[in-house]
Amino acid sequence: MDIRILNEQEILPALHLVWEVFAADTAPQYTPEGVGEFQNFIKYEQILPMVRGGGITFFGAFEEQEMTGVLALLSTGQIALFFVKKEWQGKGIGRMLFQAAYNYCARKLMVRRITVQAIPSAVEKYRHLGMQPEGGEVTENGMVFVPMELFVIAGLVQPVKRKKAPIIIAAVAGAVLLIALCAAGFVMIRNLVNFVQEREDDRGSYEVPYDDSNPFWDDGNGYDYEEPDDSGELSGIEGIEADIADDLSYELEEDSYAFSDQENTSVLIDFYVNYPVVTGLKDPKTQDTVNEAIQDCAKQTVDEIYDNPSPEIQNRVLEAQTPALISYVEYKVCYADNDLISIVFDDSSYKGSEEYLDMSLRTININLQDGTVYQVKDIVDLSGDFLDEWLDRMRSEAENDDFLSELDADGMRKALEGSDDSGVYTPNFFVYADGIEIGFDLNYPEGDSHDLGYIWVTAPFETEELDAYHTDSTFWQAIQD
Repeated sequence: MDIRILNEQEILPALHLVWEVFAADTAPQYTPEGVGEFQNFIKYEQILPMVRGGGITFFGAFEEQEMTGVLALLSTGQIALFFVKKEWQGKGIGRMLFQAAYNYCARKLMVRRITVQAIPSAVEKYRHLGMQPEGGEVTENGMVFVPMELFVIAGLVQPVKRKKAPIIIAAVAGAVLLIALCAAGFVMIRNLVNFVQEREDDRGSYEVPYDDSNPFWDDGNGYDYEEPDDSGELSGIEGIEADIADDLSYELEEDSYAFSDQENTSVLIDFYVNYPVVTGLKDPKTQDTVNEAIQDCAKQTVDEIYDNPSPEIQNRVLEAQTPALISYVEYKVCYADNDLISIVFDDSSYKGSEEYLDMSLRTININLQDGTVYQVKDIVDLSGDFLDEWLDRMRSEAENDDFLSELDADGMRKALEGSDDSGVYTPNFFVYADGIEIGFDLNYPEGDSHDLGYIWVTAPFETEELDAYHTDSTFWQAIQD
């Protein structure tokens, strides 16, 4: 069993696990208002900025590739979410997650207390952890809870290592609540009030009761805890350094497409798609063309799985026990001048059911003078030496000399042209502060031996390094003017 901090791409599956078990076990104990508040708290578009900003840290328990438990810890030291799948109870997973969180509070957050807002039926079990009530029951937003705390002492940090014999040191009971969870139902609802941002220091915490049938201490496999990377480097599209001109003759605004079909009780349908809008261009027709292209790119998954679903998507929905059509999209304008705009979209989606989780990168590069949308094949000559240079850089980025070895030169060329029929390689490029990156969004079939686990890989080039490979596209004039 491995315990580690979740990366950005694992947040959506973690929230799915959280809601799945909450809805099955704890929701009946809450009023409708309380359930609504919980739904607000776990909205993906609310949680992700908190993760990126360090306001919340997610710990996950994994047995091989399966996520079996989740604990989310606010930067204040408050446990916000704590769930373990029912079939994995009694294996020490909850205890391991709690110990990792305690250690993190002591070593990284440097907080004096770890706190939780426990439902009344869990209070006695928290006492076994050494936690003490801070007061009586509190009713807030349809939820009844008891604030509890445990002092964090660096000297009492335990090694994150499973032991056959229990060790309990001072106030830190090595046991942790083994949550009674049911893995049934798949629902994630996003369009509710802004619960998290309204609470800077007093955010809600949600817990489900102990499973009294399970022992606090039980034998199990050892596990490893990975400390977070302290480099401070941003990941994903947030790590792209943007180049935005100071003298733009137009304005960039933000819009979103939001749709949640709550009347459909058989299929979860939930879309929240962010995208930029260009206003103030001289030619209104060109402006409309540009904005339509941007919106179409942002909503590509919505079109694929909802507006114009393929027979494959339709069959997935019909055959799934818990069908879901979800797309959450964020974006970054990584380059903008008066002639060109380059935008990157990060899309997290479920395409039919929870089995079809997809993370993808999409880019769009548009000439603001005439609305031309550029593809990789439009800007570089793929018939010359470019492929060799590009492949070397892709392998360097992937840190693997066998990356893309399944493609010969002709297959690689077709993939970059967008004419590959496999669906594995989606060509993308974007302009940013350091130049241009060209690569693929990757969609290998499950179990493919060539899959290195990357969602997307792009090869960086300084603009001048591509001089030898230019086509006669107006793209080059646009970025050089």
